[in-house]
Amino acid sequence: MADDVEVCGEAAVAVQLVVGRLGMPGAPILRLELQIDGAGVNGAAEINQAVIGGRHRFEVSGEVGPAEQGRQISLSGQFTPAGQPPADFTALLSVGDDWSGTGRFDYLQTHVQNVPVKAEV
Repeated sequence: MADDVEVCGEAAVAVQLVVGRLGMPGAPILRLELQIDGAGVNGAAEINQAVIGGRHRFEVSGEVGPAEQGRQISLSGQFTPAGQPPADFTALLSVGDDWSGTGRFDYLQTHVQNVPVKAEV
């Protein structure tokens, strides 16, 4: 869940999110541990998929802006899969005040769209 913390005199928010279709066999699941400070966001991402070499953990950063209902979070990062060159990661999440909503993320040749976003308790 989200926690308010004081960072350099400005209110910051720590939030853990799960992005993807939990319970769907083989579906990639994205877990995010984010620190949101004003319009900036930094943290860690972990992608898990039930395939060989399907787990990746890496740093992400991005921006937070207003959306029609709530906020929009755009993230990017890079990781190195075993035996391959570095791979880019991007995500775009639209969430409400309760941190739930929808999102998409892309990495390697995988494009996940219109999946649920939920705060992790």
